[in-house]
Amino acid sequence: MNSIFINTTNSIKPKSVLIISNEENLISKIKEFEEDTLFKVSFFEMNKFNLIYDKLSLFDLVVFDNRINSNIKEFTDIFESNFSYKFNIPIILLENEANEDQIMYKNSNVYSVFFEPIKPLELVLNIKLFLNFQNQNKKIEFEKGYYFDVARDELFCDRRVIRLTRTEKNLVKLLIERKNQLVTYETIERIVWKNKNFSKYSLRNIIKHIREKTHNSLIKNSSNRGYVVNTL
Repeated sequence: MNSIFINTTNSIKPKSVLIISNEENLISKIKEFEEDTLFKVSFFEMNKFNLIYDKLSLFDLVVFDNRINSNIKEFTDIFESNFSYKFNIPIILLENEANEDQIMYKNSNVYSVFFEPIKPLELVLNIKLFLNFQNQNKKIEFEKGYYFDVARDELFCDRRVIRLTRTEKNLVKLLIERKNQLVTYETIERIVWKNKNFSKYSLRNIIKHIREKTHNSLIKNSSNRGYVVNTL
């Protein structure tokens, strides 16, 4: 079976879904719903998924057919060994039967599981529901591909999580809440440090560490009075 790529036309940039499966009947059925979907769908063969890793960041959701070879763990493990960060693209998993290994699901970032018999219409409706929910989740975007996902409470660059300490994250969240505005040292001391063990030196150190993990222009100093974060 050749890989099949489906493109839909819409006035706004559509969400992108990758379906990894060898089942031609499933693929042909999903193609029947093409005109009714507001998302772009790409199909890729199961035995070639190692060729798609560098393109995964283009997709908002992956549908992975785990019914034949049960290799979802291999799929995410290879990704993480190649890119050195946790696989964090949501997955809808197609399974033969219930798997009691819930930790495996969590580690593979599985959002939902479909069991045999797979009904293509229900699958498409589930994809729509997920993407609609995702659209409602607020993302605060910065330059150079950085954004803060409010629902996940995480800072990302593209799809890579930027690991922040609790203090670093609380500071970033405060600056985001007051984006494009000066946040004074006094406000930071009161809200982030809660008036305990605060010093400008410790604050500058935190800012330095955040910039090292992101880039120098993410958080800007303002007239030696405080800091400001600019969003797109």
